[in-house]
Amino acid sequence: MKKFFTTSLLLPALFFYAAAQPGSGGAPQSVSLKKRAQRTAETGRWIAWSKKPALAWQDAFVTGNGSVGAMHLGTPGKERIICVQEELFLRAWDRNKVAVANIAGLLPQVRRMAENDSLTEAARFATEAARKQLEAMGAPQAWPVSPHPAFDLNIQTATFGTAGNYRRQLNMETGESLIRWGDDKGELEQTVFSSRVNNVNVLRIRGLGGRKLSVSLSLDETPGRTGQIDGVDISKAFRSINSAATDDGWLSYHAQYTNDPGGYEGLARVTTVGGRRIRSGNQLRIEDATEILVVLRITPLQYGNTSQAVPVKNELSRLPLSYEQLLRPHAAQHGEMFRRVVLDLGAEAQWARTPTEEMLAAADKEGITPLFLEQLHAMGRYLLISSCGKYPPPLQGIWGGGWTPAWNGGFVFDSNVNLAIAAMSTGDLQECAASYFGYVERLLPAWRLNAKSYLGCRGFLVPHYSDPERGFLNHFGRDYPWMYWPSGAGWNLMPFYEHGMLMGDTAFLRTRVLPLYEEMAQFYEDYLVKMKDGYYHIIPGISPENNVGHQSSNLAKDCTIDIAVAREVFEHLLVLGKMFGAGKQDMDRWQHYHDQMLPYRINADGALAEWAPANYPDNYAHRHNSHLYPVFPGTEFLQPGTSPALLQAARVALNKRFKYDTESAHGLIHISLMAARLQDAGKVMDNLNRFAHRKYVYNGLVTSHNLNHSVYNLDAVLSLPRLLSEMLVFSQPGRMELLPACAADFPAGTLSGIRVHGGHKLTVSWTNGKLKQAVLLPGKNDVCTITYGKISKKINLVAGRRIALDEQLNTRLHF
Repeated sequence: MKKFFTTSLLLPALFFYAAAQPGSGGAPQSVSLKKRAQRTAETGRWIAWSKKPALAWQDAFVTGNGSVGAMHLGTPGKERIICVQEELFLRAWDRNKVAVANIAGLLPQVRRMAENDSLTEAARFATEAARKQLEAMGAPQAWPVSPHPAFDLNIQTATFGTAGNYRRQLNMETGESLIRWGDDKGELEQTVFSSRVNNVNVLRIRGLGGRKLSVSLSLDETPGRTGQIDGVDISKAFRSINSAATDDGWLSYHAQYTNDPGGYEGLARVTTVGGRRIRSGNQLRIEDATEILVVLRITPLQYGNTSQAVPVKNELSRLPLSYEQLLRPHAAQHGEMFRRVVLDLGAEAQWARTPTEEMLAAADKEGITPLFLEQLHAMGRYLLISSCGKYPPPLQGIWGGGWTPAWNGGFVFDSNVNLAIAAMSTGDLQECAASYFGYVERLLPAWRLNAKSYLGCRGFLVPHYSDPERGFLNHFGRDYPWMYWPSGAGWNLMPFYEHGMLMGDTAFLRTRVLPLYEEMAQFYEDYLVKMKDGYYHIIPGISPENNVGHQSSNLAKDCTIDIAVAREVFEHLLVLGKMFGAGKQDMDRWQHYHDQMLPYRINADGALAEWAPANYPDNYAHRHNSHLYPVFPGTEFLQPGTSPALLQAARVALNKRFKYDTESAHGLIHISLMAARLQDAGKVMDNLNRFAHRKYVYNGLVTSHNLNHSVYNLDAVLSLPRLLSEMLVFSQPGRMELLPACAADFPAGTLSGIRVHGGHKLTVSWTNGKLKQAVLLPGKNDVCTITYGKISKKINLVAGRRIALDEQLNTRLHF
């Protein structure tokens, strides 16, 4: 007989579960936004803060609405806001150019060379031919685009005496960055946010305690536009740049590119409470005001010799003159998204008393702390929400204060974008998922052309590094022949399938996912080669970004990731085909290809080999772990009936890579995700501590690519929430496992609101690595087998009816 009763022990978890429900505002419905703001102000939770100014842009607190954003930094009296817009790129050539080489006719020769292990020669033969064509069409660079800052909003404030009482902070719940300081005349406060409602950056400057303001404002080019990017002189990147101010309170900025017909402009409305405005060149000087409000829009231009200033000015003129009126609807939208999933490790009281520099110093000394994990988990969600717009986040998200970002700050599809979006669906951020899906779907025509032109195949071929608007494959070099990367497309379509299954969205799976996979199957039907052994082989291919033995090229044959992704495509088609009644002919064909894919190889070390050919030696000292794709993000080795030998071989391969100990932050997270899937809690903890010790996190809580704050990169912090959830729950349709990789020394706490397969939501609490309770909110009627340790129970779920389980998986509460 089922029990239906409430116990006081369940109330904390149920409160956090309610706090994560969409539409609840992050807490029970009776809690108003005003009361929530008061609670945040009292406890400091969700507010990261520092006692020190951000002198480098990498340390700035950032804001963003996915499209526009800001980086807030500087010293008292000389602050600046680096303004960014996701669609601004320095281009090596006209964005309208179709830059794709046609070398499909070379594939048979390249394939023969690869079969004879002339890998380096094959790669150079193909890439030189393709590069020659691209040079002839005016597209010689391997790195075609690079994001850049729009401009700086410079804020110069008259100071009196020595400035002190400094504080800067980021409210992740509202998306506001604040700087406050005082001098002999009183205190001054600057607050900036990027509105999700009005698509503008909003800045308020106000004097506190009656202080009057003396401030100069101007829009100026972000410093540092010198040097080259892949042979392009960026000092000549603009045909024209104009900055101006008007007597009636407007600031403007207009830029036209040199190599591309496009450009962009900025327009800012400046209003004051009291005081007067004086124009001087491109500056507005405000004297004796008590408050200044700046509302700023950045507009990309398809043609840089045009302007949208008149309609934008009309629109900005209609916006409220009150900061609070502008903030309120934005904060409601942003905050509701942010609060859907909450990690509580008992560190709430520490947020208010611990500045980021002290929190990071403690992590560097001690390893992970509850506050470090809470803040980085929250920041990962905050940054994902703030950087998903027309595009998903590239390497730097939408931010950046420099003109020559590492790897051109690009959209890199062989783990970086993949990790950056890893937490979007499990983290219940459908808006971020929509950003990624829309982006991919807009690129599909280019991906089709890539497949046809480079390989003579139907279906899709994904570039390793992508122009975010066109998706043409032109990023490759003589030793990096990315046109022979067949697994890229399947890897980047997999999030569609995962999202549909997690959300239990059959309409999405039927109308948007199934057609993609059917087209991907066509690619493999054209590209696979059936050999005398009766198996389908993949020749050539690439295992990112590793080379075979002494070969200088990463071209190879029968890469494990290529085999894994191809098999996964056909496996997903079989699942979808069964769901939606595919015809027998299609089902039989998909089953045939799935069953006849070349088997994986276990090498002499007992490890899953990175390449199937027996004469290919494994190179374990590498930051990429792509051959472990069947563990993460794929799940082939985790399905019922998986060969124990393959699962053990994956563990040995993980051990080998783990010993290498990559210096890249995203590499640490990536291999930890695989360790979590293999239930190796020790390795997860070791890598979390490596991550904490090595100074990967700037004072602004954005991560670097390398240790000691080297190379601004978001993929580590964006993927950390996915890692923490994978430690606590692994789910598949009809089954889930609780605490699969939660170590005894992992801080006790509660994770609320996480999405699990079937459209359900989960709150889980633990202590000393052991389950305290789990609360499920089913999204539909379902039957789910839930496992915790050696305990496994089949539970009937009823849509909308919460069910709580104790440490023995006994039902404790339905309501």
